[in-house]
Amino acid sequence: MSTHAPPGMGTVYRAVLDTMAEHGPLQPPIAQIARLAFTNRQFLYRNWPNPKVLFRDACAAELDRLLDRAAEVPGTWDEPLPPTCHVIAQIVRAARLLREHPVTQTTARTSPDLCLAALTGPVTPFHGQALQWVRGRLYTLHPGKDSDTLAEALFTVAAPFALIPPTPPSPAERTRLDGQLRAALHSCLSTTPACTTCD
Repeated sequence: MSTHAPPGMGTVYRAVLDTMAEHGPLQPPIAQIARLAFTNRQFLYRNWPNPKVLFRDACAAELDRLLDRAAEVPGTWDEPLPPTCHVIAQIVRAARLLREHPVTQTTARTSPDLCLAALTGPVTPFHGQALQWVRGRLYTLHPGKDSDTLAEALFTVAAPFALIPPTPPSPAERTRLDGQLRAALHSCLSTTPACTTCD
């Protein structure tokens, strides 16, 4: 008789995301998630009260991971990014990472109403998670009371660029969308581009 150690959270969450990318976000098959995580459905039901909680936890962890990656935008050695351009570059990168994520692309194709609801519906925990990240970036530039309102404006401008993948995707379209978002964010901040990346 062989026994297997239970999978780590990262393994389970990756199995959830891979299954959602294949089948869409509404009802990814639990049996496939268990198989990809090298476990069984009983393990999943023991550790999460229901599949929706499992899906939510996996998506929240993935959003954290993508936002951490987006925050790592460096300045170049030849031309360090000015502070405003650095924040804008982080938000543009976050929008691109979300837009190009396999789950976002499958959702836009199979359940476009969910993308629309995310843009126009009531605030969700994912909105709060992403908005808090934008606030953190912006606070370094505008530590005053108006930073919350400004963060909400930047978030509102960036959200469509994060949740509506182009069809078909292409490097030229990526460049165009990044440039449009960069210009819109500079406009929100009432700044003119101060570096060759943003200009």
